[in-house]
Amino acid sequence: MISAVLARRYARALLDLAQRRADLKETHQDLESVARVFERDPRVRRFFEAPSISRVEKEVFLEKRFKPKINKSVYGLLVVLLRRRRYDHLVAIAAEFHKLAEEAQGITRAVVRTAVLDHKVIDGTLAAQLWRLRRQLREARV
Repeated sequence: MISAVLARRYARALLDLAQRRADLKETHQDLESVARVFERDPRVRRFFEAPSISRVEKEVFLEKRFKPKINKSVYGLLVVLLRRRRYDHLVAIAAEFHKLAEEAQGITRAVVRTAVLDHKVIDGTLAAQLWRLRRQLREARV
């Protein structure tokens, strides 16, 4: 629960910063790519979580490897997470940022599920119901 709250807080702060700088799309893409690296490469994760490696060494690594490739907002987030020892939240922050960024852009995700019933199509739309009612009224004998 605390992890989700922290992730939402960091994601919201990054979203506000990206909107002020008018680089939401670039921030979104860069954060996704960095989170993918941390999610897929256990060596990177272990490097940043290892207490035996000094913070200065980690900052030098960030500056060499990430600073030239990503925008300022995402780089700043990485530095803050390093200083507060919260790299374990990076993937959750990226996921939460993804939701908030899409919401800010007016994008709504939907899941559509359909049922397959012996090659029959079941149409429960209002238009189909009105069509069936009209057909029944035509066929009715008074």
